[in-house]
Amino acid sequence: MTEPNQIHTSLGPVLVPVEDGLWEIDLTHLRIFFGLSILSRTIGEEIGNQLNSLPGDLSFTYKINPNINHELVDMHIQHVQVFARAGILKDWVLFREQFEENLRFVFGSFQQQSVAKKIHPEFYGEDPNRNSSVSLLFPFEADFVHPSGYYILMERVASQYRIGDFFLRITIDTQEDGCLNLANIKHEIISDAHTRTYIAGASKISESLSNGMINAAQKGETFYEEENSHFSKVFSQIEKTPLGKLTNINFYWEEQYRNLILSSDPSVSLSILKKLFLLLEDSSASKKIKEGNTIRALIGKVSVYVDLSRLDRVLNFSINQKRTLLDSSFYLKRMPLLEQIANSNGHNFSFEGINVFLIHHITSEIISLIEAFRRLKVNSLDVAFVKYGGNIPPVYLDILLDIPTEMFFMAGLEFKLTKNNTPYYGVSPLYSDFEIHSAFRHKLEDARLGFFDAMRRLAVFLFLNKLLSIIPKNEKLILIEDGGYVAPILNERALDGVSFGAVLDEFWVETKDRSLKDKPFSEILKTYVIGTVEHTRNGYDRLVKVKEEKKSLFLPAFSIAISKEKTQEESKEVARSILNALDNTLHGIGKVLSKRKVLLLGSKGNIGGFLKQYLIGGFLHENNLDILEVDRKLKSESRYIKSDFSHVSDSEFAEIDLLIGVTGESIISPKTWESWILNSKHKQLFIASGSTKTVEFADFIKWINELNLSENPKLSGEDLTISFHRILDPQTQMDLGSRILFRIEKKQIEKEVFLISDGSPVNFLFFGVPTESMDPIISQLASVSLGMVQYYKSQKLPKPELYAVDHQIDVWGKFL
Repeated sequence: MTEPNQIHTSLGPVLVPVEDGLWEIDLTHLRIFFGLSILSRTIGEEIGNQLNSLPGDLSFTYKINPNINHELVDMHIQHVQVFARAGILKDWVLFREQFEENLRFVFGSFQQQSVAKKIHPEFYGEDPNRNSSVSLLFPFEADFVHPSGYYILMERVASQYRIGDFFLRITIDTQEDGCLNLANIKHEIISDAHTRTYIAGASKISESLSNGMINAAQKGETFYEEENSHFSKVFSQIEKTPLGKLTNINFYWEEQYRNLILSSDPSVSLSILKKLFLLLEDSSASKKIKEGNTIRALIGKVSVYVDLSRLDRVLNFSINQKRTLLDSSFYLKRMPLLEQIANSNGHNFSFEGINVFLIHHITSEIISLIEAFRRLKVNSLDVAFVKYGGNIPPVYLDILLDIPTEMFFMAGLEFKLTKNNTPYYGVSPLYSDFEIHSAFRHKLEDARLGFFDAMRRLAVFLFLNKLLSIIPKNEKLILIEDGGYVAPILNERALDGVSFGAVLDEFWVETKDRSLKDKPFSEILKTYVIGTVEHTRNGYDRLVKVKEEKKSLFLPAFSIAISKEKTQEESKEVARSILNALDNTLHGIGKVLSKRKVLLLGSKGNIGGFLKQYLIGGFLHENNLDILEVDRKLKSESRYIKSDFSHVSDSEFAEIDLLIGVTGESIISPKTWESWILNSKHKQLFIASGSTKTVEFADFIKWINELNLSENPKLSGEDLTISFHRILDPQTQMDLGSRILFRIEKKQIEKEVFLISDGSPVNFLFFGVPTESMDPIISQLASVSLGMVQYYKSQKLPKPELYAVDHQIDVWGKFL
């Protein structure tokens, strides 16, 4: 008897409510069958063969293969016999796919205990004398066969020559004028096709995921993630269930289960996974999960918690314990300086009533900053995440997607490749729901832009949308950014005197409000935008450039870019994290950093100076300490010191096999790249950027894309074959950038160029700068932003100008 509130499932076992949001199902004794979809496919293929080759009734017997369907053979079912009258399947070609799906449902019924019990009672502990085998009748709709549709009857019949053995008789006939007298056949109608979605190939899928988990466990991991790639069978199958479209499936486990995986036969892990996929096939279970509940599946001594997270895009299986859900407070605790600001210790400033638009990298420190903004009563927060290479830890997305959407929106880009391997950036599906901006997403996809241009488009587009949303409410907005994507544009357009409509059109923003579009952009900014705050030197320099060209700025701009903390302390850690990323990447392809012949572009900058110091002070072998330096600040010239790249000769460049650039601009021309590929003494060449965005080697990226798209690419007049591959870390399979192969048959030249992190900053491939070093810097960003808001609230906003921490203002924006 099922208790009230319990839910029947197509599998047999019931779902029992445990507490609010948690249901339990015991799958311990659920029999599992492997290879049922292979069996139905084989039968389907044989039907097709016979229809093509035989004139009359369709009739054949298939001997079950014990290597594929050993569970059926263990139940003494040895054969499947199939019969259909001539003409029943005459339009087979038209409905073949649907028919094969229906056939899968028929054989899949063995996986439903309540149904299998009827046709095969004694194998489910029933007394066959009291409960004899009942045939199963599956009615299906198909106008092709007959207006009334057709049925498939599955009967279990005793073998004529081996006592105790059986065969399955499958009869296919029309529903109204079939040849069988169904009244004389004891049968039960099984028409609940909708209660279960058959996941084709569940055995193969389970096997692949089980192997992934075993490999992860062998490396000491307690987590395995499967991503939805375009050719992933598992995701296309799950999409048919009520769970819908997923981006990831995550498995979490603890030490006890890790030991079980490693010490037991792989079939143990495989059967657990297979049962979990059978659970997803049941629509009542899938619906419960989709509605936001967790299901705890008991399988022997193992319990598995199944739930969805990240706006229902990620399916989680947590083995033996619920996932530990961190929140943003966890990361803020690791930043004591920022936490003090967030908790209003020592100040009474806040963001109350103010909307913040933030552009920054997706790191744990920025999750802490988001939490700080929330504690400081920000009205709403929109974030455009800067994301280059590397993977985003799933826990970051879990935390961010748990923030209530009415006050928080986020978006970012993802790296993509065209069919002919040209890299570009499109809107990533990982963040907030972007459906309302689908027109923009398609335009960006069609534009095929590099990182900086795509990021600027996305950031300005979202900023303008935010501006439009606060105008009717007469609210205020402050821009806080890392990299000068938006502020220079706002200042330029306002000073150029263009209309709001012109800026909206330029950045693909749609609005129906005609009167707004006619207003000057400067008037809109002056009314609704308090000012801008900049984090990086690149963004600072861009604002300086705007000021030089336009003779002034339009909005007040605070910046931490040239504070002592940033130029000295952070630069050291950025330099270390660049070398750490290079070291790890090179190790993954069997190379070492210590033997490379290095050319350092920008060696006199904040980061460049420390890169040189650390390379010579430990990263390079003692007999390999000559670094070729290029920097316009270098006064004297020598073999290894150049004030301009044009002073580097082709023969000097040919010695180099690792190029590190931290200048923030692209200074090497295609001609020089060509000479490097043709004349270099090394077979493998490495390019790494440590400066913001993908600007550093933009000319190289543009040049290889042009070669790639060319009908007959040439290098120095010779025919060239160019091919693109990915650099994959052998242990984690993490994507570390592009590997470009140049071949000139005639000259027998073959060169491999490794563009690490696709030309974006390599330090973001791994961990970036550690939290301990970022705490004082992110704290400055928070305090100086609060300072600007305080000026606005006390109606003392300074005039439009660039104010730098430690130069014109202190960390709270007070004038020095």
